[in-house]
Amino acid sequence: MNSTQRHGPLTAAKANPVNRTMLYIEDHAASRRLVEQVLSMLRPQIELHVATNARDGLKAAIDERPALILLDNRLPDATGGEVLRQLASSEATAAIPVVIISGDSAKTGDELLAIGASEFLPKPFDIDHLVTMIDRYIH
Repeated sequence: MNSTQRHGPLTAAKANPVNRTMLYIEDHAASRRLVEQVLSMLRPQIELHVATNARDGLKAAIDERPALILLDNRLPDATGGEVLRQLASSEATAAIPVVIISGDSAKTGDELLAIGASEFLPKPFDIDHLVTMIDRYIH
């Protein structure tokens, strides 16, 4: 047996694919474009999926199993709190960190943190702060 055959399965067993997928659930086109541009320029290794409403976002979260979800609090078909509760109730998505990005008050942010959001990032946000926050979840 040559060394390639002997070490091949061992290497495959040690392979640990890194999840560099992020889902952004946001109905506002300018906000989506900004995050898309930031990622393409500063974190091109991150694969971004976008949903413009809660229904499509929940489906994408289950289908894609992203490493991180960015979630707007005011979607056309649900609030961020409603989406958080649905994500938490599904075994497929319960462990995915969710960062709320919203122009709502700090009080609303505190309420969303209390029901399961990992972080609250107020709009308008600082781009460096956004990238630092993403880096905490996607290595």
